[in-house]
Amino acid sequence: MLLAEANVAPDRIHVYFDQGDRMHVLFNFLLNQYLFLALARQESTALRDGLKILPEIPDICQWLNFVRHHDELTLDRISSSEREEIFAAFAPDERMQIFGRGIRRRLPPMMGNDRCRIELIYSLLFTLPGTPMLRYGEEIGMGDDLSLEGRNSVRTVMQWSDAPNGGFSTAATDALAKPAIASGEYSYKQVNVAAAQRDPNSLINWVERAIRIRKQCPEFGRGKWQILETDCSWVFAHCCHWEGRTLLLVHNLADKPCTVTLKSNEYTNLIDLFGDRLYESLDADSLSIPLEAYGYRWFRVNRILG
Repeated sequence: MLLAEANVAPDRIHVYFDQGDRMHVLFNFLLNQYLFLALARQESTALRDGLKILPEIPDICQWLNFVRHHDELTLDRISSSEREEIFAAFAPDERMQIFGRGIRRRLPPMMGNDRCRIELIYSLLFTLPGTPMLRYGEEIGMGDDLSLEGRNSVRTVMQWSDAPNGGFSTAATDALAKPAIASGEYSYKQVNVAAAQRDPNSLINWVERAIRIRKQCPEFGRGKWQILETDCSWVFAHCCHWEGRTLLLVHNLADKPCTVTLKSNEYTNLIDLFGDRLYESLDADSLSIPLEAYGYRWFRVNRILG
């Protein structure tokens, strides 16, 4: 598999895929920026727009969806006013910004370490059309170190345990190629793999469950997707079809609970696969779906009405 890290305009993307004879997978920089705009606004329109402007790609190729990677969260494919909205929501201090167009933070600090909102974002990552990518440390909720220069703020070493240097190395601390976060809320003494794996309610155990369920649903990676209309602008709903099977996904981007109603009666008899909490089962013909603040639900459609 050949992966390209090419942040280019939509009309240049075809150069990298070239009918599948060049790159097989491309970082989805465009959708990533519209995703964060939707999160900043707590409204789904930007995410819907981002999906709609993605160019068609060869069937044998894929988008690589991500939340954060090894560089800054670049915001160069949206307008300056939209970029300022994201700065205001997630990087209000200038030291959190870089190059005038990016954010040099990891996700948990950007979200105030709000577990509900973090889960929502990774639920979107696992269900949006394409292949999801998790960067090291995302599965345990690692933070950043803004005292480091430039992009190094998000390149601290992996935090395996509460041993010196986060269990990353037995070398002297000043000999590490990159430092460990040794103090504060995101210190390796507080956030590390060993401690997280012992906690049944930890983020890493949630991520593992989400991955297991996603692997049971090939519709996500292989199916045709469709955005669904609802009566709540802050809810993003879409479905994936593959070989006669359908998944329905709903995500509440707002900080308030709601009951969302689908504007189509095509999808009924829904079976819960995964969600932010245990909800009561829906009536077979129900089109109204309860969601908590930042809530998400994955459904399998047991029956499609003709």
